[in-house]
Amino acid sequence: MGHINRSFGFCDARRRDSVQGVIGLCSCRVVAVLNTARSLNTMTLRGNKTLLGGEFALSPTNAESSLESRPEISVYWIPGCSSCVKVKEFISEHGLAFESLNVLERPEAMEEVTRAGLRGVPAVRRANTYAYAQSLDDVAALLGVANKHTKLSCDVLFSRWDDILEKTRAIVAAFDADVLQRPVIPQRDRTIRELCVHTFQVAESFLRQVADDTIDARAIYLDPRPDIQTRADMLSYVDDVRCEYRNTFIPANSSAKPDYLNTHYGQQPFAQVLERGVWHTAQHARQLDHVAAGIGFELQIPQALYLGLPIPNRLWS
Repeated sequence: MGHINRSFGFCDARRRDSVQGVIGLCSCRVVAVLNTARSLNTMTLRGNKTLLGGEFALSPTNAESSLESRPEISVYWIPGCSSCVKVKEFISEHGLAFESLNVLERPEAMEEVTRAGLRGVPAVRRANTYAYAQSLDDVAALLGVANKHTKLSCDVLFSRWDDILEKTRAIVAAFDADVLQRPVIPQRDRTIRELCVHTFQVAESFLRQVADDTIDARAIYLDPRPDIQTRADMLSYVDDVRCEYRNTFIPANSSAKPDYLNTHYGQQPFAQVLERGVWHTAQHARQLDHVAAGIGFELQIPQALYLGLPIPNRLWS
């Protein structure tokens, strides 16, 4: 299997080594790098008790207080993060009250996450136990609720991802250099260029997980790629990712897949990681589609491509 072009893609072990510094970063860029990698799906912070509380955003003073005075459930998130939006909706759909902590506004909340042994957000706390929120199955187990979502087959997901990447390329191709440097949303320091890159990095990181057993794919999808600046740069990178994806997974062939993949949030079923990659890409593609519509372009992605995917109802936060 050919890897992505060396000029613009995550091409080989040397480039992977060069971006190891980002593996301890969450998208908000305030997470400290931990000295020891954790592979557990949930972590327990000992010596604290909690009481059930209402749903509200804490003030900075309260967020630093003991867990004894805090709600039983906390969600740690950042604006524009697709998994953050999804986990908040998932918990709300089960009628559970939770403390909402935007770690860009509450750096002390991010410190709670890192002290618990997690290396990024979204994360969920119940009492003194924490879990990464990338897997809703893990969140459901932590909270004692059911995740009743029925997944599409792997073959359907492979094909759906290809279609979404194709539509997203058309969206990205409409952005000139000026548009690429504009901020996406005011609540977060992220440009349209960075969101375009990140959207395709989700697929790139999945390719590396499958081909190279890359455990912490965030070394890829949190790399800001300052080498990609112009529309030509962007399309060269996008086409490299799409080419490798199609060569690897199209036509869809689920018989060649492993049963499990190693991730920074624990060993996960292949189907779970695949589905997360597809809907993660779809949510960001949906965001880019609306950004393009906001500057006068027609929406590119038909609603049919979202059907069956557990994308959030909300767009940004």
